[in-house]
Amino acid sequence: MQWLDRFLSNHVLANLTFCLVIVIGFFSYTQMPRAKDPEINFNWVSVTTFLPGASAIDIEKRITDPLEDAIRSSIQDIRFVSSTSREGFSNILIRFDQIDERTFDKRLIDLRREVQNTYTDELPIDAEDPLVTEVTTSNAFPSAAVVVTSAGADENLRKQTHNIRKDLELINGVDRINDVGVSEPELHIRFFPDRLQGLGITPADLSDTVRSYFKDVSAGDINTTDGQWIVRIEGTSAEPGALADYPINTAQGVVPLGTLAELVRTTEEPSEIVRFNGEPAALLAVTKQASTNVLQLLDKVNQYIEEKNRLSASTGVTLHLVDDQTVSTRKALALMQTNALIGLCMVLLVTWCFLGTRISALTSIGIPFTLAGTFLILHSNAMSLNNTVLLGVVIALGMIVDDAVVVVEAMYQRIQNGITGAHAALDALREVFAPVTTSVLTTIAAFLPLMLMPGILGEFMKVIPIVVTLALVISLFEAYWMLPAHVIATKMDLSKPNRIQQMRLGFTRWIRHRYTVLLLKALRRPILSISVVSMVFILAVVTVATGKIRFNFFEADAVPLFYVNIEMPRGTTLDETMDILVEVERQALQQVYPEELRGSVAYTGQVFTETEPLFGDNVGQIQISLNPIVPGNRTVDQIADAVETEVIDTAGADSVYLTRLKDGPPTSSPVNIKIRGDEITVIKQVADRLVGFLRA
Repeated sequence: MQWLDRFLSNHVLANLTFCLVIVIGFFSYTQMPRAKDPEINFNWVSVTTFLPGASAIDIEKRITDPLEDAIRSSIQDIRFVSSTSREGFSNILIRFDQIDERTFDKRLIDLRREVQNTYTDELPIDAEDPLVTEVTTSNAFPSAAVVVTSAGADENLRKQTHNIRKDLELINGVDRINDVGVSEPELHIRFFPDRLQGLGITPADLSDTVRSYFKDVSAGDINTTDGQWIVRIEGTSAEPGALADYPINTAQGVVPLGTLAELVRTTEEPSEIVRFNGEPAALLAVTKQASTNVLQLLDKVNQYIEEKNRLSASTGVTLHLVDDQTVSTRKALALMQTNALIGLCMVLLVTWCFLGTRISALTSIGIPFTLAGTFLILHSNAMSLNNTVLLGVVIALGMIVDDAVVVVEAMYQRIQNGITGAHAALDALREVFAPVTTSVLTTIAAFLPLMLMPGILGEFMKVIPIVVTLALVISLFEAYWMLPAHVIATKMDLSKPNRIQQMRLGFTRWIRHRYTVLLLKALRRPILSISVVSMVFILAVVTVATGKIRFNFFEADAVPLFYVNIEMPRGTTLDETMDILVEVERQALQQVYPEELRGSVAYTGQVFTETEPLFGDNVGQIQISLNPIVPGNRTVDQIADAVETEVIDTAGADSVYLTRLKDGPPTSSPVNIKIRGDEITVIKQVADRLVGFLRA
């Protein structure tokens, strides 16, 4: 064991290693990207396609069915395919099996290729290019929501929103910007029917001619004295004045387009309307890229909002951050740092009371060493500092000094008996190595089964045992090497205790005496002792069996945000839906105290849900974002319950309901019912009967 003696006595190596881990671990902690959730691929892919003006039946036959047939027949490892066809909109959700990342990437490439081939060969020419989106924890839900308001819903609001969207997309870490209430520019050609009829042309002829002017045509090449040149005809500009002079061939010769129609630059018919505090607005939802520090991202967004608002007098628009999903992450970081500081102080206090100042200091520095080593390894494996990682750290904080305390107490006892240096360390390690190692391995074994949980919940949960295991192993490493080396280096001598040390020894003897007396009483009355323990156990079983403790395998805090959704009768216009939505918003905000409200924005034409968006003139949504909940005030659920009670029976609406969000992995509803059939009328009849039964 001479090599071990020399190893523990090598103070320079121990101190260098200790400092190196502390420094690199600190920089790893500062460089780890902050996130709300761990980076997890749900193995879900969404394919969204728009065909403006088409009915739901046409969407299903001309868009959804061709895409779904191609996906089912050509792509492997698909668990299920779910599709929704609505007016002008098709959404297909593909869920893959639990496959590794490399295989999933291959399947995603195959899926994109098959969707593009189907779009080119089978879909209508007026259909927009399908949007294939991979669903992960980074882009499944926006990290922030920015509202752009203006005095009127005019061209300035559209242009400014377009520029703001481009600016936000250039911020490092932004994945995409989803806009609501932004209408694209259009050029309307309002023809005069009598003039077309007199010249012997139809509106279709006029449309085909105008369309041809906007096409870029490759006309081959031409040989000249200067060499060979490629000939390419570029489409015309969209300026009404220039387009009005373009010739139109008619039965009576060529006439300018301006004599047959009025050309007006305008915007497309709005499919969504957004209102913020009663003003016209546009909503921009910001989603982040993977491995992006969401805290830094939101800081940049806030900085951009402040810079733009300084120019609001000249731009005519004002920006508002109505939702910030970093609040829970900031709270978790603060909680972890606070718990680490409290744990450090408690270890210092307890070890000082029993073992002295130097021993308490050497034991306590094991906490920052263990945390630094844990963050170093997590960062080297490209993990983010998210709420789940912080949960694992908080759990581990209560255990990472247990082994160090046992080891240092064994050394302390031998130093009191006159054994010094490496001999005390070696004797202590021989005594406690087996029980301490077994204790740590037992704790690790209790957490490791969480890594075996299947599905998305398992992907979330496995982060906790990884963090706890790393922390415990590193703490064991510190207790078996760093701590003995530091104690040896102090050359501690307890042969002549001072007055404080004598008081400490007396206090320890008193505690041991009281404990021994209680232990003897328990041993002398075995039946009574066993009965008390059994009663406690039976009481615990009864508490669980009677439902006093609720079963929830992933209890999570409510996100300080909820949605009020409204569905109007079929045929309701956007403006009519907005009128009702404004009234619902007024009633809802009466139930939210001013100090609780962060922001509220109402929009019609689109509804965000936990699974897929809904579109239509008859649907609308109110996004109510709350300030961080202060202890003692109402919870998110209590506020949402008050709002729901107020708006649930709104006159004129088919249904009004709330969507509430929870932190953590996505969870389905307790009961899901799907109705399948070949005839939509039969399906609707069955659905109506089922809804009536459930409501009764």
